[in-house]
Amino acid sequence: MEIIGEMLSELWKIWASIVSAIWSVLPKAFSFFFWLLSGLFILPCLYVAGHLYPGWEKWGEKF
Repeated sequence: MEIIGEMLSELWKIWASIVSAIWSVLPKAFSFFFWLLSGLFILPCLYVAGHLYPGWEKWGEKF
């Protein structure tokens, strides 16, 4: 019974170290994800506003 208790104690220490390692990386991963998500929306809008919209204005003048 003592061996099982020692094994569980060691497994708990290993699990706690894994969780603390993941918890230390998690805020950086969220930050990267939100930067990526905002880039996926903002960059196409900038392209449309800078390159396509002036063309639409020229097309609309003829119409």
